[in-house]
Amino acid sequence: MKRYFAILSILTILAACTTMKATSEGYKITKEQVEEIKPGVTTKDNIIDAFGNPTNVEQKEDGTEVLTYTYKEKKTPTYLKGLIINERGSTATTATLEIVMKDGTVLSYNFKKQEKE
Repeated sequence: MKRYFAILSILTILAACTTMKATSEGYKITKEQVEEIKPGVTTKDNIIDAFGNPTNVEQKEDGTEVLTYTYKEKKTPTYLKGLIINERGSTATTATLEIVMKDGTVLSYNFKKQEKE
């Protein structure tokens, strides 16, 4: 019985000391920002002001330009002030925004957000 309480005490202490370590890459893309994009109205300058420089730019043969923004975030639970890291408990979020531009104005866009545990 004492062993049971000792294990339970250790688990309680570990749970109480849980924090999340977050790492990210790229500019954070929110749904609210994406909803502000208006095809035929929003300009390339507006896009760069809102999202920063794109992760990738591709020039197409038809004269369109595709701006790609990628944001990655990983959250990992840690215990005892970061001494123990639980990679199995990690969650990863990837957001990708592709914007097709024609003559400096948004023609269309596609936003995807994916979460993995």
